[in-house]
Amino acid sequence: MPIDPHRLLVLRAVHRTGSVHAAATALHLTASGVSQHLVRLEAEAKLTLLDRTQRGGGRTVRLTEAGLALAQRADDVAVALAEAQREAERLREGTSGTVRIGGFATALHHLVVPTLQQLAITDAALSVQVIEVNETQGVNLLRAGELDLLIGERYVDRTSPATPYPGLVEDELFREQFRIAVPGVWATPGSIEELLAGTWVTSPNDRPTRQMLDRLCREYAIRPGHQHICTESQTMLALVAAGLGAAIVPDLTLSHGHTAGVSIFATAVDVGSRILTVTGSRRESGTSAPQRFLATLREVTGRVTSAGIAG
Repeated sequence: MPIDPHRLLVLRAVHRTGSVHAAATALHLTASGVSQHLVRLEAEAKLTLLDRTQRGGGRTVRLTEAGLALAQRADDVAVALAEAQREAERLREGTSGTVRIGGFATALHHLVVPTLQQLAITDAALSVQVIEVNETQGVNLLRAGELDLLIGERYVDRTSPATPYPGLVEDELFREQFRIAVPGVWATPGSIEELLAGTWVTSPNDRPTRQMLDRLCREYAIRPGHQHICTESQTMLALVAAGLGAAIVPDLTLSHGHTAGVSIFATAVDVGSRILTVTGSRRESGTSAPQRFLATLREVTGRVTSAGIAG
């Protein structure tokens, strides 16, 4: 019985994701559907591919030596199918199936990287180049045709146009809140006023988180205490965890950063929020490489952000 190459790709997905359930999510199948493909693949290969001494839903799946060998061969299958798909795209649409995505570090780390991991399984024909840029650089590259999509940010308390430049379309990716992170070793502040008057880990004057802190201090007529100044969220969290001050940090960073020793100050005060956006050309068709990337980015963003919030 010949081996079905698509079942090899299912085995590859299980190997890459580490579990049947994660592979099912990536492949848009049910867990039972993935399991059935694996059973049939074992019958076709006449080999045991999964170590079934480890059982239980959602837990890590271990492949046998034979399973690992076929999973590695499946990489060759995926490459061959990807090349065939790219060739079909070139013949059909005159496109190479390449997308260039730009954005700021946090979005690339927490959203684009897991999107690339998903695409490696579900759309391996799509070639992606990642470029870390600030918004001004990114828009210039978009207008010059050297970038296809740009992940940016809009702060809710700022006035900014819906479409920043002619010929470009800006769509909302998701909204997130900013929180006040405090050292876990601190006694819980009795009020927002007490917290504002204490020590802070903040950013330079032109940064949104600094402007949020300044706005809160104005609203409560408080002069903030000693301030540590830094630009990276992970550095802020490290200083907070060390007990050196409070900081204003977005949900995305809190959900996926190192937060040991950090607590969230519970308050009804609106600290601030932002909208992550994706900007691209008006001319893209629904089957173009940028739109294929964007569809997966939206799917992964929904999964990553809801999992982070739930966690």
